[in-house]
Amino acid sequence: MSSTFNHELLLLARQYRGKSQAEVSEEAGLDQGHYSRIERGLLNGEPLQSTIEAIASALRFPIDFFTQDDELSGLPLSVHDVAWRKKASVTAGEMKRLHAELNLRVMHLRRLLTSIDIKPDLPLPRVDADELGGADKVAQLIRRSWLIPDGPIKNLTALCERAGILVVICNFVENVDGVTMRLRDVPPVVFLNSKAPADRMRHSLAHELGHLIMHSVPTDEMEAEADLFAGELLAPAAQLRSDIIGGRVTLERLVQLKRYWRVSVASLLYRAGAAKLISDNQSSYLWRQLSARGWRKTEPPETQFPPEPTRLFVHVLDLHKSELNYTASDFSKLLRFDEDEVTTVYGVERREREKPTLRVIK
Repeated sequence: MSSTFNHELLLLARQYRGKSQAEVSEEAGLDQGHYSRIERGLLNGEPLQSTIEAIASALRFPIDFFTQDDELSGLPLSVHDVAWRKKASVTAGEMKRLHAELNLRVMHLRRLLTSIDIKPDLPLPRVDADELGGADKVAQLIRRSWLIPDGPIKNLTALCERAGILVVICNFVENVDGVTMRLRDVPPVVFLNSKAPADRMRHSLAHELGHLIMHSVPTDEMEAEADLFAGELLAPAAQLRSDIIGGRVTLERLVQLKRYWRVSVASLLYRAGAAKLISDNQSSYLWRQLSARGWRKTEPPETQFPPEPTRLFVHVLDLHKSELNYTASDFSKLLRFDEDEVTTVYGVERREREKPTLRVIK
């Protein structure tokens, strides 16, 4: 850990707060041009300690946050939104805020995992979809490799965690469902949006798993491949065929199948159309019905099921809280993060450190 001021973290902190240079410089009592040179690393030397303190106060970050020497990452290959939703744009400001939050969370993970080993008991291979004959074939390989029986996957999150993937629930902007980070010094991480319903979270997790397995460089086909992988993993076409062929396909019937397969009605309809299990006319009619009911964005609460719990990352936090007896103040010092935000972002309750007690031995 360096004691040198890291101007890249100043940019990160400002973007995380969603503030402009003008806002931060005004709150810190600095000339904007001077602040801009600090943020861009153009000063002839270190900023004054009083300047750093003023900036840290304006951004609500501990002063020692700005002396960390972490290697920062750009945005990952995909910032995921599912294929059948109507696309809604994410603003440039929201993308900058997302980029900052992802880097902050990875920095936190590095510190939280310093004394913890994660030992997977399921394989997480790297597979080229073309070599195997398509993304659906990769999904079939994973179902066999992970010994998943026919039928729905009961708990995809638990399987991903057994493969060494950290699944972390975050409060992202509404139009981002899932993000994957795969870096050299932390386990693979999938961040999921807490605003999404459980059916979409499952698809997003399967989609991001597809990226982890199939994609190390971006391609024009990667999003379609990840969606095909997710659909085949969660509801294999060969098994779905027997549920759809031979009966009248209605939205009510798809709701029944949703409860069984634990995927959205929209996903089932998308899969049925792509696999030619229903005709183009049937598909178009059902999509119009889905849109008329407003189900393209979010399906009714009565069709939903509870979200899958995340246990691996929660266990990492619990080890620090219970076995290492970390308080919110300790987490704040470890993570170089505002103590109030430690309590809200990571669910760490404020408490006094338990004092050791003496027992009288007779």
